[in-house]
Parts: sequence; structure tokens; C-alpha cells
Amino acid sequence: MPLAKECRKTRPQTVVQEDKAPAHAHHAQNQIYSKWGIERLLWPGNSPDLNMIEPSWAYLKRATTRKGGLRSREGEKAWAKAWKELPQERIQQWIKRIMRHIEEIIRLEGGNEYREGTEDIPESRKSRGLP
Repeated sequence: MPLAKECRKTRPQTVVQEDKAPAHAHHAQNQIYSKWGIERLLWPGNSPDLNMIEPSWAYLKRATTRKGGLRSREGEKAWAKAWKELPQERIQQWIKRIMRHIEEIIRLEGGNEYREGTEDIPESRKSRGLP
């Protein structure tokens, strides 16, 4: 909530997006968001996940496991370090592409056949089966 509140200072239209996972859909969440004055967008269940943080998970996993798996304490530190070093430009790229994803989902009339990010992969990587 503090981050959303801070974002609203310079971007008053800030909306928090959440899926309908039980933790997000619980009635207590409505009270918390109302208390903080934060608007949220509840994303339908079984729909493409277009949350801007989703692309970061694969990036962080690759960044932290290049040399193999990590134990819990090592993993915690490695993930925190990788997150801190994640370039802001990359985050901005992920955010900017959301409108294109939404337009494609509308074109496909919803459903689960849309695979987020597939059109962002260069053809040379697609032909080799690379993400």
C-alpha cells in the first residue's frame, strides 16, 4: 500500500492490478484498499496474466541460478541483489508493452490462447525454440 500511495502523488491515476486469487479476493482486501484510498483492478480468473511484475520472475530466476540452485539463505540474498540490480530500463520496457498485450487479448476476444510475450521474442530466437 505505501508504494501505491507514493505512486499516486505523481501519478494520480495509479491503479493496483490483482488477480482473483483467494488472498486478493478476500473481503478484508476491500477494506484495506478503501482505507488507503487505492483503486484496484481485479483481473478475471483463468485469464492471461498481464501484471507488469510477471516478466521479472523469469529474469530474476535466470540471474540467480546461472551457477546452479541456491540454498534458502543464499537464495534470499541473491534475489535481493538481482532485484536491486535489475535495470530500470528493462522494467519500463515491460510496462510499455502491456497495452500491446491488452489489445491482442481484445482482438482474440479473451480466453487463454494468448501467450504473453511471444511476439516480443525475435524470430531468430523463436526458430531455435529459445525464450
